[in-house]
Amino acid sequence: MRYRNVCIESTGHFLPKQELTSEEIETRLKPLWDKYSLQPGYLELLTGIQSRRVWPVGTKPSSVASVAGKAALKRANVDPQEVELVMHTGVCRDASEPSTANVVHHALNLPPHCMAFDLSNACLGFLNGMMVAANMIELGQIKTALIVTGENSAPIYEDTIKALLENQDNANIRKSMASLTLGSGAVAFVLQHKDVSRNKHFLLGGVSQTDHDAYNLCEGHGNCYHQSMVTDTSGLMKSGLALSQITWEYFKKHMDWDESTPDYILNHQVSRSHQSKVFNLLGLDEGKTFFDLPNLGNTGTVAAPLSLSLQEEKGTFKRGNRLALLGIGSGLNCMMLGVEW
Repeated sequence: MRYRNVCIESTGHFLPKQELTSEEIETRLKPLWDKYSLQPGYLELLTGIQSRRVWPVGTKPSSVASVAGKAALKRANVDPQEVELVMHTGVCRDASEPSTANVVHHALNLPPHCMAFDLSNACLGFLNGMMVAANMIELGQIKTALIVTGENSAPIYEDTIKALLENQDNANIRKSMASLTLGSGAVAFVLQHKDVSRNKHFLLGGVSQTDHDAYNLCEGHGNCYHQSMVTDTSGLMKSGLALSQITWEYFKKHMDWDESTPDYILNHQVSRSHQSKVFNLLGLDEGKTFFDLPNLGNTGTVAAPLSLSLQEEKGTFKRGNRLALLGIGSGLNCMMLGVEW
């Protein structure tokens, strides 16, 4: 995929105020910690996460995604009536139907000619949404798209902690540890055709790769009240690293980039160990990324775009900077996108 006409016009984000620390989780899991003689601080040592954010159980993804979407439209100075496509790309959804995007459509009072649909692909959903919207813009089908996502991990903590206390088998602990890394947040991007863009931050293109043999390494279920996830952490790490390396080589060739090209790297963050291994394997400089994981956790579809949005708000990026967006999600799917700011 290569684009000549697609711009990231603006971003917006929304984060919960409530923090859930690793220390608090360990306190609630004290019988388990005592049984296996785990030392205080083990969870933070294992994951690199000191705290994560959560909204109350029952918070609907549309409600927080709409806040992020409104912020992105305001920052872009785009009238909601100009939006021709709205996509919700989260793992979390309000319900099986209607689409969460339709609820966002209503909340933002978008026009009847604005298409609305959900696109779901585990943690990679937002980057996939960018690709779909960019393709439509490049083809001249639309000029303005709004991509949103909202994730709330609060229910998975309640259900996982309860399940771990009821079943303290070592195998149950192993398959549940990834669930204790998840964080919450919402983010939105406005994508526009260059002819109507004011900022001219170009989405240059990208690549995607799939390892279907790894489809069964992580499986999640639930809604805004109850959630569960079973993960083969070591298997997912091994397969994810291999797929990331393949995708990075493909990305470099397709975009005519090398390891030194990106000025900044916005990546999906899973754990401290995963972060270091990915950057070492790909030959990338960790000093070019922004390590949000310790205080936000693994925010799923929100992670890489949120990292970009937080830095855009701070004015970090300068005209001409090259940005690499690196995403991966269970399935196993990997996507990498290039941006010229």
